Amino acid sequence: MHGRVFKEKKSSGVVKTAGFVAAVIIILILIYWALGSLGTTQEEKQIEIAQDAIVKAAVQCYALESRYPTGLKYLEDNYGLTLDTDKYIYHYRTIGSNMVPEVRVYSKSGSTGG
Repeated sequence: MHGRVFKEKKSSGVVKTAGFVAAVIIILILIYWALGSLGTTQEEKQIEIAQDAIVKAAVQCYALESRYPTGLKYLEDNYGLTLDTDKYIYHYRTIGSNMVPEVRVYSKSGSTGG
């Protein structure tokens, strides 16, 4: 058998550099996306905490007074609820004095509560 010499194809430096730059760009895009997702998750968690605080105050009112309050102002005045109206919009709707009110909190920056 004859010895064959195989020549390796060498990639040009330009192709290697372009591949490296493309990989770095993809990694940066993924990092940017991940950080954006973390911010949204944190804001959603804060909205959930705000909603839970309102519901807990309303339930406490019901436990002590045998009725749910008709508005958030009552909870602020009598049950120590603090609302951040600069950051959030609050939706509180009573269905009846013996039914848990409908509570939604919306961020003024655009994220919504559920």
